[in-house]
Amino acid sequence: MNHHQQTIDEVLAAQTTTRSGLSTEEARKRLEKFGRNEVAAEKPIPAWRRFMAQFQNVLVILLLVATGISFGLWLYERDSALPYEALAIAAVVLLNAIMGYIQEARAESAVAALRKMAASQAHVIRNGERTSLPAEEVVPGDIVVISEGDTIPADGRLIESTVLQTAEAALTGEEPAGHEGNRADFGRRCSR
Repeated sequence: MNHHQQTIDEVLAAQTTTRSGLSTEEARKRLEKFGRNEVAAEKPIPAWRRFMAQFQNVLVILLLVATGISFGLWLYERDSALPYEALAIAAVVLLNAIMGYIQEARAESAVAALRKMAASQAHVIRNGERTSLPAEEVVPGDIVVISEGDTIPADGRLIESTVLQTAEAALTGEEPAGHEGNRADFGRRCSR
């Protein structure tokens, strides 16, 4: 579906909705059919398992094999006091695992922060009237009304806007640079 290439009327027809929004009954049916408008929380993986997953890469396994071979040769030859090559390779593998673990932990905390930032309330047009409801109850076909300062509660297609801009820094991980930060003309009175 390329809703961005369709006219507003085509998008509304595809979503079987109108500019006066869904009826309460139709919204209830869609909520049952499509479920709540929320990111499904995955069962948390224990920290030790996330750390051990860093060693499941083919290159890391090859480096571990090289460490074993280097240590075996050191045991056989005993040409130095310590197995320096094996220790160096093991240190690189361990450092790589620690860095990978830290990056995954940061990514998970960024996702958790985005979940906390998610809109708690949404303004939609239902039965021809503007209604406020929990953002989790927004369904496909709802006409969502966004005002200044609102958090956008769902994906949607622009129907009309008046000088509406959004800050995307939370999505890209960038720091907003005052009021000149990462902005896009992306205003919405939209259909999800």
